[in-house]
Amino acid sequence: MDFSRVLVVGLGRSGVATARLAAADGAEVVVTDRRSEAVLAEVLERLPVKTRSFLGSHPEACLDGVDLVVVSPGVPPTAELLVSARQRGLEVVTEVEFAWRHRRDAPLVAVTGSNGKSTVTTLVAEMLRASGLDAVAGGNLGIAASDLVLAGGWDHWVLEISSFQSELLTIMDPTVAVFLNLSQDHLERHADLDEYLAAKRRLFAFQDAGDTAVLNADDPASAATETAAARRFFSLENRADAWLDDGRLLVNGSEFLAVDQVRLSGSHNLANILAAALAATAVGASPEAAARAAATFDGLAHRHRTVHEAAGVRWVDDSKATNIGATLAALHGYPAGSLHLILGGQAKGQDFSVLAHEVRRAVSRLYLIGVDGPEIARALAGAAVVESCGTLHQAVGRARAAATPGQTVLLAPACASFDQFTGYDQRGDVFTALAREEAATCR
Repeated sequence: MDFSRVLVVGLGRSGVATARLAAADGAEVVVTDRRSEAVLAEVLERLPVKTRSFLGSHPEACLDGVDLVVVSPGVPPTAELLVSARQRGLEVVTEVEFAWRHRRDAPLVAVTGSNGKSTVTTLVAEMLRASGLDAVAGGNLGIAASDLVLAGGWDHWVLEISSFQSELLTIMDPTVAVFLNLSQDHLERHADLDEYLAAKRRLFAFQDAGDTAVLNADDPASAATETAAARRFFSLENRADAWLDDGRLLVNGSEFLAVDQVRLSGSHNLANILAAALAATAVGASPEAAARAAATFDGLAHRHRTVHEAAGVRWVDDSKATNIGATLAALHGYPAGSLHLILGGQAKGQDFSVLAHEVRRAVSRLYLIGVDGPEIARALAGAAVVESCGTLHQAVGRARAAATPGQTVLLAPACASFDQFTGYDQRGDVFTALAREEAATCR
């Protein structure tokens, strides 16, 4: 890459990877982060030698002599430093695009949407590997794109792309771009749902006629996405390029997989398989190998997985359901009144009344946790019996006391977890441990 001095804004996982990749290019690396040197001590040890650091704030002086600014996903485009960079005429790009510029030759499948991104990203990579292709997965999921470039040894890549990563794209042209769905999320960052949607759709802005856009025919926001790429649709409701037909998943006009061969639970995961199949076959996966990968894939941790069964009660961890769209998808398919649902955490500005109809149908009791539990209680008043628990420990205990054989205790919080946990993964781990402890105690 032809840059002499690169500024990296934000020292999260992707920021450190960017610094390492820029140094490998031979560029002088400058980094800035609002956190202090003491807080970042371990992170700073992973930076290239001779990296110049501006810590504790983002002083404008860190822009001096810079010819490229690479911004980490956690830094909003409206940050004062980025505004100043643009005023100086500096190019500002996201980490994922910086990485892509190093490997434009490699077919890229980029997956966005409010829910299901990690599952589809992982599944596409599995389908490609099952077909004998050297494929890696990363981005917002797992390994940063820049670290994938540094590691090498692959010829296809599949990246999960969040709205924070796509909103600043300038030229990135995925071979296949996938838009799974849209629901309220990250409204603490985006001004409104329209801005959030625009950030998602930017992933398709630079595709050309030789590329492929995989879109959800059942989701109006996805289906209406404009792109120069060839548009391929998946659907659970109507005939499409990939669709559900009488217990069979059909892809490109042929039977792909019978529903009873699928290990993943939930109708939303049937949609995820259809999307993954369209994406993977568009870049060289064989339908037969892709189907084998789909049939053996049992999902990712904290994504609608049964973690325990005792006394006829099933315990399901869907801690990754961090917005109302994911929770709605989780509720579909459960029998009426069969659920004990744990909701709550940081609401992120969402309107929880959207859940009322499905909660009223499927949920026997609702257990609210976290800082925004009272707000959720007001939005869902009358939809189910509500118990304000505060903590996950209390919620699990009360659910165990109330659940009867044939019912399910579901953690699908529709919220971020940072008010009480380090992340959704810790929240799911705690739920799993508590569920097993409670069940063991009651045997």
